[in-house]
Amino acid sequence: MNMRKSTISILLILAVLVAMPWIVSGYWIRLLTTVFMFAVIAKSIDLMMGYLGYVPFGHVVFFGLGAYSAGIGMSNGFPFILAILLGILVSSAVCILFGTPVLRLRGHYFAVATIGLNGALMAIALNATGLTGGAMGIIFPVIPLPPHLINKVFYFAMFALMLTAIGINILILRSRMGFAIRSIKSNEDAARSLGINTTFYKTATWVISASLTSIAGAVYGYWMSYISTVDVFNVMISVTSILMVLLGGIGTILGPILGAFIFQVLSEVIWSRFLELHSGILGVITILVILFLPRGVLTGVKELLQDSRLRRKVVKSNE
Repeated sequence: MNMRKSTISILLILAVLVAMPWIVSGYWIRLLTTVFMFAVIAKSIDLMMGYLGYVPFGHVVFFGLGAYSAGIGMSNGFPFILAILLGILVSSAVCILFGTPVLRLRGHYFAVATIGLNGALMAIALNATGLTGGAMGIIFPVIPLPPHLINKVFYFAMFALMLTAIGINILILRSRMGFAIRSIKSNEDAARSLGINTTFYKTATWVISASLTSIAGAVYGYWMSYISTVDVFNVMISVTSILMVLLGGIGTILGPILGAFIFQVLSEVIWSRFLELHSGILGVITILVILFLPRGVLTGVKELLQDSRLRRKVVKSNE
């Protein structure tokens, strides 16, 4: 019965989100598109952080690589789909090239290494003027559609990408790979002793996570029609996405999605009313949520509902 209710609720939410572009204004369409984008990045990071046990503070590097690969590809006549594939190939190549040395690190060492990788590739993009445009950035080809249709196209593109990220996450967790990466997070030495190829599974997880983030970067670049290194290699994108994961619930299917919705909508509301205190208020709210709901909003709500059900059963049994 509970499963049926959950399925109906999810289908209703999806139906509402599909209908949104014809209900709300362009402002809210753009806001929801941004929410979907951060949800994809948060899901990608949670794959590394929640299930594998690696916190990638420099994960934005793949967002930037996807955006720049798409921009360079389309500037040279590639259709958008091929430009996305180019971004996936470039991001995967970086993961494979640096995977073996970087993924040997754990904890804050890995986090710092990913930040360093982001800084290095950002510097390359900034100085490779002939290829990337340097400080001038890259301008994407103009989309021959009116603004309201462009908003809808990218709304559904990011929405579909978010659903894809959720689907891939579910498939991984139900597969042998899901068992392997959770074993690695629990005890890598023990996993290795069981015959699990830890290097392969860690690199494969990083490649999948990077590819999803790369696609989000490519779609974002085409949506904005212009990118620069400051925009797409900004480490705050990673930091914000990690906060979204913690806020919604680390290591859960829908937690990072919920975290992205709460954080982004809350940020927008606070920004519109308290412009100068925006960052401070948002930071305090995030800290309070993490302190009082350390396992995230989704897990916290589930635990509260379970407690209330147990109390009702106890009351009924005493009667």
